Amino acid sequence: MALNINPSEDKYVVGGLLAAVVMLVAMYFGGQVGQIAFSGSAVAFIGLYVLLGVQSSEQRHDTNVFKLMVAGLWLILGVAFALLWHFHFQNPAYTDPTYWLGLPRATAIVVYGLWMPPALYLMFAYPYLFSRYIWDKDQVAEFRTMGSDEEGDK
Repeated sequence: MALNINPSEDKYVVGGLLAAVVMLVAMYFGGQVGQIAFSGSAVAFIGLYVLLGVQSSEQRHDTNVFKLMVAGLWLILGVAFALLWHFHFQNPAYTDPTYWLGLPRATAIVVYGLWMPPALYLMFAYPYLFSRYIWDKDQVAEFRTMGSDEEGDK
């Protein structure tokens, strides 16, 4: 079985696989460089995953709006990871923890920086862009007929 890779069509898949390999290598070797490499490759993997989801619309629309959305996502995650590692390297033993919004600082950065902002950002951006960039009218009509066909078969 031959591996058939077309770089122009599979760029996001290949990029995601490379990011996953970097994450695995960074986890294996660890240390400060490994922690930062893992964080950077995790951010890259998430962004490439989003771009992979909209790859089919590249033939119909300019996908620069999604690339800008991913750049914003990378910015949010990059700042959150930078804060996380900055404070971690200041006090690696985590003695005398500082609390932010009722949580230890590192946990607060994970919850309020790595989880919430990207989730809210994608939650509001994706529905706004979906009807304009993801599906065209033919795909919507096909989806609606699929639902009505299933109801008629019962």
